[in-house]
Amino acid sequence: MVGLMSLLLGEVLFEGARFVIMLLLLVVAVVVGGKLKTRSDAKKARKAKKAELEEKNIEGMTATDNN
Repeated sequence: MVGLMSLLLGEVLFEGARFVIMLLLLVVAVVVGGKLKTRSDAKKARKAKKAELEEKNIEGMTATDNN
């Protein structure tokens, strides 16, 4: 009977440790994914702003050329 109780306790501890590890991996994945998404969004915003400035610059040059 004592052997069965220690076996059960070992299983409970093993499953608990596995649960904690899986939970930590999930948290790390969410944090890393959030940082990657933030960087990607910032990169897209920089590209859009650069394209907008270039478009304004081209429009400004054509407006002065036509006068």
